[in-house]
Amino acid sequence: EGHRIKNHKAHSSQVVRRLPCRHRLLLTGTPIQNSLRELWSLLSFVAPSAFSSLENFEQWFALPAPPSLHLSKGMDEDEAEDMEAKILSQEEELLIIQRLHGVLRPFLLR
Repeated sequence: EGHRIKNHKAHSSQVVRRLPCRHRLLLTGTPIQNSLRELWSLLSFVAPSAFSSLENFEQWFALPAPPSLHLSKGMDEDEAEDMEAKILSQEEELLIIQRLHGVLRPFLLR
């Protein structure tokens, strides 16, 4: 059940990642809630060698922060993410979505 490991810091997520196995399959009907961290958590379970670093994954899909975000350093992480989501242009959103589709395509069964 993929929804149980969307939070990579959760105890259940950490325990299941330590199970020795040759192949991993993730089933989920739960959508990703606009969070690259949740997506990384699921992908790093399925392909840990390909998605070993959350930091690298976030950098791959990140755009340069607009100047207004540099002013938000006093915000907590959720507030900063909300502000960034509002600032992205439609073109930038499309670029990120295309990147995500390219990465996800080999991992999806329909």
